[in-house]
Amino acid sequence: MQYDLRTDKSAYDFILDLLNMTSDQYIVDLHIESGNDFETFWKRNFLRIKSADISNLKIMAFHVLGSLDDCKEIRQNGLMNLQEVLSRDTILSRLLKEQGIVFDIPMKVVSSGSKTYDIDYDHYRNKHCLSGIDEALKSVAHRVYYDYCVNGFMLNDNVYNYGTQIHVRPEFLMTLAELFSEAVDVEHHWQKIAKSYRIDFYAMVNQIHRFNFELDEEKDPPYEDWLELDDEMKIKKWMLSNAIHRSGLNLSDQYLYVRDDMIIPPQQIISYSEI
Repeated sequence: MQYDLRTDKSAYDFILDLLNMTSDQYIVDLHIESGNDFETFWKRNFLRIKSADISNLKIMAFHVLGSLDDCKEIRQNGLMNLQEVLSRDTILSRLLKEQGIVFDIPMKVVSSGSKTYDIDYDHYRNKHCLSGIDEALKSVAHRVYYDYCVNGFMLNDNVYNYGTQIHVRPEFLMTLAELFSEAVDVEHHWQKIAKSYRIDFYAMVNQIHRFNFELDEEKDPPYEDWLELDDEMKIKKWMLSNAIHRSGLNLSDQYLYVRDDMIIPPQQIISYSEI
């Protein structure tokens, strides 16, 4: 089974698969028997949903980037988190080293020329009113040690509206440029020659941060009886609710956050499309 919000049709197909319903059964149950009310529909089909097996569920998503090598590095290594990219011999780490910028991930420092800077996020996270270089160091530390996981879109119908030009260069360079002027040169070089790609992939439930399925816990109005559900039923309720909204063309962007310690291996990548 695939959980796929990338199109309204694929979201609709997931609903029918999860519920083991025909299209006609689903339409009658949701729109007529349940009055188009999700919570009523959920209660009417609770046992059917509970019995659905999602142990091998594939969650479909896509990653957008600007590539300097037509995704050759990713084809070989998969989608790596930022710590891995900065630690390994990658295009990004090599270009930064050519500008004198070197990261030591285990030691939580970054060097530029003869100077070494502390980027241990724990040193900055509870400090307020930082200014100048300390604020820039905090931003870099946040990206490298807090917000460094592989992520993607479960749903985004126009990636150009995302706002930070992820399709032309690594977003991290925008953060790093606030700290080092040399990173600006790397950013400009990347923007000038990169080709934009969409990489479609899948992840399993156990590869994803649990908070993916908690983002609506405090929605207004909230899910009914949320705290009474076990973990698997919470996941199912979140997925079904969002799939129904997507199939009805009434859902905004949805993001996928892979667990920090996970790399999406090449065999889980479905396609590479130049955009």
